[in-house]
Amino acid sequence: MHTIGYILIAAACSPAAASPLGQAEGFTVFVLENYQANNTDCTGRVAVGGDAQFNNVGIGSGLPNSSGARDDLIVGDDLLWTNGQNFNGNTQVSNDVSLTSVGTPNGSVGASVTVNFSDAKSDLEALSDDLAAIEADGTVVRQWGQLFLSGQESDVNVFDLDTGDFYPCYGLHIDVPAGSSVLVNVSGSIVSLNWFQPFLTGVEPDHLFFNFAECTVFQMNGIGWKGSILAPRATMQFNNGQIDGGLVLKDLQGNGESHHLPFSGDLPLSDPPGVTIAPYD
Repeated sequence: MHTIGYILIAAACSPAAASPLGQAEGFTVFVLENYQANNTDCTGRVAVGGDAQFNNVGIGSGLPNSSGARDDLIVGDDLLWTNGQNFNGNTQVSNDVSLTSVGTPNGSVGASVTVNFSDAKSDLEALSDDLAAIEADGTVVRQWGQLFLSGQESDVNVFDLDTGDFYPCYGLHIDVPAGSSVLVNVSGSIVSLNWFQPFLTGVEPDHLFFNFAECTVFQMNGIGWKGSILAPRATMQFNNGQIDGGLVLKDLQGNGESHHLPFSGDLPLSDPPGVTIAPYD
């Protein structure tokens, strides 16, 4: 499979169609290497490039019954799963499978893994780097331990932050024209998001996209996050919180909940691969 390229245009130009996430399209959680989860659920689809270890985990409860036509859990290496359910689709695993008290009422368990995680890694890292190079056009104000992001563009508003902006941070406020999309590029290798949530004016969570191109260590704790996160080089520890949006990561651990709300806004890229995120109704 060939590597997909991306060509940037200025942020002021008309953006291309929705997020070109390639093979990660349609997944609520897309992990390039390993995923370890306990006492949680993902209401959408999950893909794991390496090993998946689940205990008391539910998958796909927010999706329609596929009657075996859709793969809602894809694992590129081994799956060890105790207690839980894949509610509405199939489970596909390349190597060893161990299921204990796990239900698959509307699908089957097989070995047909259609995701090429090596290609996906290259493509998603390239996308993240390209997005990070886009010039910001929005205003950021830091005041009272909170971040205030405001933009004026009717199509896509782009903001730049640094991981240091979140130390400490008690709130993130985004104010843009109604119906517009938002791209927030965050530089820095270590990020910690604790005990706050974004407050949105003019933008819905499915039009909000956070890009952490440099991040390698990522912590989310006690947070109600809104918007999708692209951090293809990051190992995330996610506990005691939830995200309304998609997650794309290198590794993931914890009990954080992932709610199926795919990005359906616009990103300022030209000549995308022609793949868009379409939510399952």
